[in-house]
Amino acid sequence: MLWVIATITTAPGHDKDVLNALLDIAPTVRQEAGCQLYQPSQDHPEGPTAYAPPRPDTVTVIEAWDSRQALDDHMATPHMTRFSEATSEWVTHAEIRLIDPVDA
Repeated sequence: MLWVIATITTAPGHDKDVLNALLDIAPTVRQEAGCQLYQPSQDHPEGPTAYAPPRPDTVTVIEAWDSRQALDDHMATPHMTRFSEATSEWVTHAEIRLIDPVDA
C-alpha cells in the first residue's frame, strides 16, 4: 500500500474553488482500480496551541493506493488532466508526499 498526502496551496481566496473541484472528481477517483481512500480536506479551524495553526488557502488530499502503478495510472486519467487545467490559475503550489506505511 502507498499513502499520499497532497498539500495544495491556492491563490488567496481560492481554496474553496479547488476544494469543490476535488469534491467533484472524488466519486470518480474512488472508483478507480487500486484506490482505497481519496479524501479532500481542509485544516481544522480550531487547532489547539499544541498543534500547527490552520493554514488559509490550503487544501489537503489524503489518499491510499494499492501500488505506485495505481497512483501513476490515476494521475494519467482524463479527469485528473481536466482538474489540473481547470484549477491551474488557482493553484500556486502542490506538494505530493508518498508515504510507505510501516507495521510494528
